[in-house]
Amino acid sequence: MKFSGYWVSLSSGKALLECTTFDETDLDPATNWKQAWQNEDETSTCNGFIELREALIFAAKLLSTAEGRTLSQVEIEKIVLFQPEWNNDACQIQSIFQLLGGGPPVSD
Repeated sequence: MKFSGYWVSLSSGKALLECTTFDETDLDPATNWKQAWQNEDETSTCNGFIELREALIFAAKLLSTAEGRTLSQVEIEKIVLFQPEWNNDACQIQSIFQLLGGGPPVSD
């Protein structure tokens, strides 16, 4: 079976969401088949998600760590409403400020 989803990673302080397709061997049964990770590198911050909501939350957590701040529950509730603008199946997110609606989406 094939499942549409998203890879989320951090590079140079920016989060990158990439549309992808997973098969059941990519997904972890411990997450009810909703998450994946790249196991080539144990220190990798690249994780996969079936649901956009969870991908956005993970991207926000990566950015908040990079920015040295914590996220409130109110901020997370606002972040999951973010609508990525896709360019070649990818969306680069510059900052938490952008996820909170404080700036235009930047796509590659």
